[in-house]
Amino acid sequence: MFPIKATAELTGLTPETLRAWERRHGAVVPLRDAAGRRLYDAQMVDRLCHLHRLTGRGHPIRDLAALDDAALERLSGASRDTGYGGLDALPGQMLDAIADYRIDEFDRDLTVAITTLPVAVLVSRVVAPLLREVGVRWADGRLAIAQERLVSSLLRSRLMSVLTQHPGAARPRVLFATLPGEPHELGLLGAGLHAHDAGASVLYLGTGLPADELATVASRLDAAAVAVSSIDPGHAPQALAGMRALDAALEPHVPVWVGGGNARYLAEAVASPRIQAVIDPMSLAELIRRCASARRPLRTRRERTAAG
Repeated sequence: MFPIKATAELTGLTPETLRAWERRHGAVVPLRDAAGRRLYDAQMVDRLCHLHRLTGRGHPIRDLAALDDAALERLSGASRDTGYGGLDALPGQMLDAIADYRIDEFDRDLTVAITTLPVAVLVSRVVAPLLREVGVRWADGRLAIAQERLVSSLLRSRLMSVLTQHPGAARPRVLFATLPGEPHELGLLGAGLHAHDAGASVLYLGTGLPADELATVASRLDAAAVAVSSIDPGHAPQALAGMRALDAALEPHVPVWVGGGNARYLAEAVASPRIQAVIDPMSLAELIRRCASARRPLRTRRERTAAG
């Protein structure tokens, strides 16, 4: 039998989520010891692990809670296997649908992918190839501006549902935004998904946020890091000014991770130790792991400072 703290560690859920799933949905009803404390057996822990994985792929807990263990096992297996063989052709098929204004078809395929695929597979096999293909088709004239915006709108609405599922109070909090002059956000959303999958609590602020406001939010929310994206080479001078302003406004301990086509240029031009160009998901995941391990000592230092 496992107490609630051990169960939270085994399943990746917070004690607050375990209590909420019990009270609101009856997903698992733990036993109680003589003092009234919750106790979970191995079967309950296994069920909670299935529920965690499936909610992470877009299934609402209100729907999952009514399923028995066998149904959850079948659904988990289907989520692992469905669509993997046909993923390579999916981004092209989705954009063909957009080119013909078959929006419902695009949205259906995207929803199925989000629901059935692990986040890492979703980003690497669907979202990233889709973004690359959008750029190619836009450049050669096969995709109109309105169609590109349809893709952006549909992707944003669906991917945001993934980012907001598990706020994760115990995770390192990372702010994602672009600075003024940079309207492109699909790459930023993809990076946010990678960060979420790597264990960050992603707070997505969108595009065109002034540096001073971004620094204020980072301070008020005790952000572990700030991630920004800059893609358009034509906006590089404005992006450089924004990055310098952000470097001056942020508290000294907050790192800045910059991605996109201008990332290396901006990191080198600003030449600040806190600013790092991040160009691949593995680098982002490693930064988040380091950030997570450093948070507890940082908070302790702050508490000592405040107490003093």
